[in-house]
Amino acid sequence: MARWDELVALADEPHLLQTAGWATIKAAAGWECQRYLLREGDHTVGLAQVLVRRLPLGLTLAYVPRGPLVAPASLGPALAALRKALGRERAVCLLADPEAPEDAATLDGVSQSGAARSPVYIQPRRTLLIGLTAEPRELLAAMAKKTRQYIHKAERAGVVTLESDDIERFVRVLRRVAARDAFAVHDAAYFRALRAIFGDRLHLFFATVDGVDAGALLVVRFGDRAWELYGGWSGVAPEHRPFHLLKWRALLRLRALGVRRYDMWGLDEDGSLAGVERFKRGFGGEMATWVGMLEAPVTPLLWPIWRMLGRHRLARTALA
Repeated sequence: MARWDELVALADEPHLLQTAGWATIKAAAGWECQRYLLREGDHTVGLAQVLVRRLPLGLTLAYVPRGPLVAPASLGPALAALRKALGRERAVCLLADPEAPEDAATLDGVSQSGAARSPVYIQPRRTLLIGLTAEPRELLAAMAKKTRQYIHKAERAGVVTLESDDIERFVRVLRRVAARDAFAVHDAAYFRALRAIFGDRLHLFFATVDGVDAGALLVVRFGDRAWELYGGWSGVAPEHRPFHLLKWRALLRLRALGVRRYDMWGLDEDGSLAGVERFKRGFGGEMATWVGMLEAPVTPLLWPIWRMLGRHRLARTALA
């Protein structure tokens, strides 16, 4: 596991979902892991951690979360090589959602590999990346005026932020956030497993107002990048803007730990999260749009099953 993560860290754009720790987390949900070094001639050009899920009738589904880790120009050949390597599986298809740009060159390479863009997606197709190399005053200056004002308002109101390893406390806050915003939450055992696997690379941040938890964030870092995986504002003390200050203090803490890029983990896709997107974009940063979910047949005779059973249903269930 350690050796694999060393290889991931050496990639041009390493990603948390390609680490051995993430594969361990997904194993609890029934995923098996296969790992590949991708070569062109005598040179290694990338790598891929493939998660394989057993389906009924002895079939499988292969998924490369946020991979393969290759340069955009090598994405097509990498997908073709993975399809060939997975041929021994009774795989319905290969899914991949790399952080590759949505441009003509990338799409042409994808098409030549036999893959195509899927109408469904699992990981966010759009996200906000905040660079943390600048000085704090410069980071503040790059934010929207209202965001800066709300951060300072929270400071004047005495909002307290802290970092803790209290998983149960985090789950209690997240459940309040979920009840408010109507989304599902993993149980405490899942978050304890995340803590056990990622150790001190996992950070829990809390904001409190008069001793009451008003929000929480769970962030995991790998290399010089951090991913904001879970969290939100519970609805407590809206007049004090506690979540603005919490986000800002989390950015400062991670910057001090050597993080150079902070991933807000997704923006609005269909209009349902427009308010969340406005909040996130107030912190500055650069919006990134990736190519999205790619799909390709592995065993051509089984390819119609993927479409007949319904991509959306498989995406909701097998990819949990």
